[in-house]
Amino acid sequence: MIPDGKVAWKRGWSRAFLAGAGLMLASCQAAPPPPAPAAPAPAEVLAVTAPDAGWRLRVERVIELDQECWILARLWREPGFAAQVIQPAKATIPVALPAKPRKVFVEGKTWTWPNPETYEFVPSLEAVVRRANGGRVLYVAPPPSTN
Repeated sequence: MIPDGKVAWKRGWSRAFLAGAGLMLASCQAAPPPPAPAAPAPAEVLAVTAPDAGWRLRVERVIELDQECWILARLWREPGFAAQVIQPAKATIPVALPAKPRKVFVEGKTWTWPNPETYEFVPSLEAVVRRANGGRVLYVAPPPSTN
């Protein structure tokens, strides 16, 4: 049987209950949350304006030289139909780049109109790799799958 308020007060239940509840609440303070893990740096994206949606871009190499960082990319068109709209072909740069000026070399452009990007469009990336003699290679793309 639960005593009514007058009996409980006489017996000291209310005071004891209130004191105990206050102590319990005071001791149950939440610990500060652990620090959030550092967010990874956002990946950098390379984009080339292409004549239709069928074009693809892939970063083949990243080379660090004394004064700049070279990004070598390959551009190609997938066979088949594609939306006939000028849009960028994009590729994520898979490594963190040093804080140096960047120079982008792109192989595979087949259209004659000028691109808005300030990239150097080259007939072959192999010639660029030879020019980068002595540079530190930061990334080399794995061979494309033949599936």
